[in-house]
Amino acid sequence: MVAVFDFILDFIRVDLIIGFGWYSILFFILRLFKYQKEFLAEFDKQACKTLAFLGLAYGIVWIIAVLLTYFNVMNEEEKAQFIRRLTGPYSFGYWFQPLFWVMLTQSLRIRFIRRLLIFRLLICISFILTFERFVIMITSLHRDYLPSSWRIFSLDFGITWWVFILSLIIKTIEFAIIVFAYKYAKQWLLNLKTTKSN
Repeated sequence: MVAVFDFILDFIRVDLIIGFGWYSILFFILRLFKYQKEFLAEFDKQACKTLAFLGLAYGIVWIIAVLLTYFNVMNEEEKAQFIRRLTGPYSFGYWFQPLFWVMLTQSLRIRFIRRLLIFRLLICISFILTFERFVIMITSLHRDYLPSSWRIFSLDFGITWWVFILSLIIKTIEFAIIVFAYKYAKQWLLNLKTTKSN
């Protein structure tokens, strides 16, 4: 059961929220060239509404996953360790990223933040470069200064450039499909509501 919620969290986090970050960069590039301005404005409005909904869903699923993890831990020692992780001196590392993302996604409901380039770029960077990735980059750049590790630094992430570009394209397309599905489901529900009231 916990694995299902972890999968949902990973899908929302890795594919959709990071996909929104890359979509926003593409949106501002297209807006700069004034490419189909009305369509872009409407799509961006729907994208921000979709992301706000996904942010709430992410927060709810994350809380459920935390509770399920706590109640599925059988051993008292593991339960105490889990509580220390939630409330200990480094608890900010556990709570920061999900709460930050929920707050960022809800901030896109405000038109002022949604339209200004600087705020959107900060939000995009926050979505693309997550706290977890920041910690991984910092710890991977750490050097232990042992003679066995003295060599020239070479930047190698273990993936090729085309896999990276393909994953960005797929994430952006996934997010666009979710936005279109959200928009048409909302229109369908409104049409259904108006036909029932008549």
